[in-house]
Amino acid sequence: MIKTDHLCKIMSAQAELMDAIMESLTGAQQALVESNGEVLEYWMRREEELLRPFRDLEQDRLHCVEEIAGCPKSVQQLIPDVPEEERSVLQALSNRMRASASRIMEINLQNSLLLRNALRFVQETLRAVTDDNRRKLVDERM
Repeated sequence: MIKTDHLCKIMSAQAELMDAIMESLTGAQQALVESNGEVLEYWMRREEELLRPFRDLEQDRLHCVEEIAGCPKSVQQLIPDVPEEERSVLQALSNRMRASASRIMEINLQNSLLLRNALRFVQETLRAVTDDNRRKLVDERM
């Protein structure tokens, strides 16, 4: 089925982008640990560059699934409706993307903790330098 082949190509491209996003998140994490702002900035820009095409592919995927199914569905809901020989490919791609998404969420959580710790360190250092312990010197929303 041509539409299912197209869906597999979209999902494969998404899976590749997710791997690249994981690489950029891991690079950003290493830059945070090493306190290397220039490298962190590079990885943040790289992640943003990867997210744009990923969003476009996601829209294509949703449209393709709806075209195949005749209504909006998830890939998991679509899999039983496709021919047997294409099921395993879609299932494998779906599993790969689900595992990647889980790992991306895990890395994001770790990076968030690293950023909060870095912010706390900067606040405490500024307080020590200015001898001002009464007010916040850095906005926590940053």
